[in-house]
Amino acid sequence: MPRDGGMDRTLRFRPARAAALTLVLAACATGPTDPAPARLAQAAQLANPTATFNQLQAISAVTNTPLFESFTVLTPHFTPASAAPSVALTVLSFELATRYSPWHRSVPLTTHHAVLTRSPTLRHATAPPPGRTFVWDPTANDYIASADSGAPATGQRFVLYAISQRTGLPSDPLVGIGYVDLTDRSAGDSSALGVALVGTPTGGPATTYASYTIAGPGAGPTSLTGFVTDGTTRLDMRVDFTTSPGTRGVVTTIDVPGQDLHVSESVTVSQESGDTTRMRTDLSVVSGGETVRATGDVTVDTTTHIGSGSMAVSVNDCAFATIALGGPDLVFTAAPGVALTTTDQTTLRALFSTSFELFGTVRLLVVPAQQASSPPRHPNPCAPSRTGAWSPSLPSSSKRACHPERRKREGPAFGVKPV
Repeated sequence: MPRDGGMDRTLRFRPARAAALTLVLAACATGPTDPAPARLAQAAQLANPTATFNQLQAISAVTNTPLFESFTVLTPHFTPASAAPSVALTVLSFELATRYSPWHRSVPLTTHHAVLTRSPTLRHATAPPPGRTFVWDPTANDYIASADSGAPATGQRFVLYAISQRTGLPSDPLVGIGYVDLTDRSAGDSSALGVALVGTPTGGPATTYASYTIAGPGAGPTSLTGFVTDGTTRLDMRVDFTTSPGTRGVVTTIDVPGQDLHVSESVTVSQESGDTTRMRTDLSVVSGGETVRATGDVTVDTTTHIGSGSMAVSVNDCAFATIALGGPDLVFTAAPGVALTTTDQTTLRALFSTSFELFGTVRLLVVPAQQASSPPRHPNPCAPSRTGAWSPSLPSSSKRACHPERRKREGPAFGVKPV
């Protein structure tokens, strides 16, 4: 009796299928030193979810200090109104991070949204000379130039103050807790801005909590290199920025000295139709031979600040879980063969929060670079001088072209330079 051709093909190819299945299972095994049968029986899992959670919390803690809170709140006050979109994007990211965060910050990221999203008004018509120190004026609720010394010779210093939880502004009376130095580090045709965040505790030595350089400062920084610390955990950072029509890209890499921890994230932000912003994120946390990766695609209504989307999480390139955003809370769905524990879900929540908090922090760090932006090529000569925080360059309203009564009186001769 002749063999059935279909059955024959099935029998002959079955070993190949089994071999392929063995390779897939082995690739997703979590215990590389376990015997082969044990590895094949395991689905993807976090080797130590508590350790991963603690690492993510330590990263968040770096910005959970009164000094960084003051920096977060007051940075928009010493940058021009053109920085407002960057600050608004920062706030949007912080909101997503805080709304679903598994930990309680002693310094909330979203306490001072009204202050963060304001468009700073402008006081000075031209950039002040280098070497000036700016202090807070409680009457104007903005920075003013002072006669204080200590500012860098090639830049400016802005004093930071304890923030009132009631007003979201420096407390009254003022309590200085540190300062930010902005230093011109340009060389040749390459522009660069140095930023140093320094704490000055009463009775203690001054301590630098952040020091970094922004290449290409202004409306489009190209990179950031330096560190941020809370005195316990230090994050050595490298950030690269890209801009294309309708899209912003940020690639961040972080190493933690003294720890087996490497973090990287790529974020692409694009403006969708109407008031919708799309954020595509790719976060990787590498430690102890384990790689935890979270790739997200989230859209946020910039008016209501309501988001929707999902984030896929893998462990060593094997599917682990999916995080869904769109309701009152995150929803966690295990990958096939995975059983999520409560600790796993808490760590997944931390991954989601860290992804957006890290992006928001990076955006915040480059906001001071906006103060170094160049004036427009063809400024409006009649632009009025406004009161508020300093902006580098505005045309003077004293120019003759800004006097309509003279223009009417002098006719064609008005504004013509004498020969």
